[in-house]
Amino acid sequence: MKLNKFYLIILLVGIIFPLTACGQQPSVNENKISVNQDTITQKTIRTKTNTFEGLRNVALNVTPEQLGLKLSADKTVVFGVIMDWDMEGTTVTTVSYQTGDASMYLSSGGGVIGGGTHKNVNRAAKTFVNTAQTYLSKAVRTETTMVPENNFVYFYLLTNKGVYKGQDEMKNFENNTSKWKSLFEAGNKVITELRLTTEK
Repeated sequence: MKLNKFYLIILLVGIIFPLTACGQQPSVNENKISVNQDTITQKTIRTKTNTFEGLRNVALNVTPEQLGLKLSADKTVVFGVIMDWDMEGTTVTTVSYQTGDASMYLSSGGGVIGGGTHKNVNRAAKTFVNTAQTYLSKAVRTETTMVPENNFVYFYLLTNKGVYKGQDEMKNFENNTSKWKSLFEAGNKVITELRLTTEK
């Protein structure tokens, strides 16, 4: 069974997820997007409109300071990673930060926000970010953060020195030839753990 067909199951389940917000993740108030600094309260938020673009933009522009991180200026440090995965025209965006916070947004609507309050998700998110650090030398600095082309996966590595990008075609993950394979697998682990928290 091909990987993309397997994960379409997750995509279909994800469409019906409510948007759950907690920690320092973006909060949604219908059409308004902002960064929520409330680190205690967890709440479920239902929106009348598709907020994918706004949530994704907030995730891409979060700073280490907003996450409460103090990073060394002496080296380039990955503090967050975003994996954008095209699934037959729908983008699945998986977000993880060094804090262990993690979210998943679907361009078709729905997703999970603030999954890092769960230990299993927190561990997977930190592993995803740590793995991204090892891929920094393979990525290129970018000023644009577009969603992926058809059948592509894009990785955006958020660092204290700017955003770096890596990408590959889905077929290369399926035939195990992608140099981004380990990072892709770490991102999928986050998706799996987020899905498990919604099933409890």
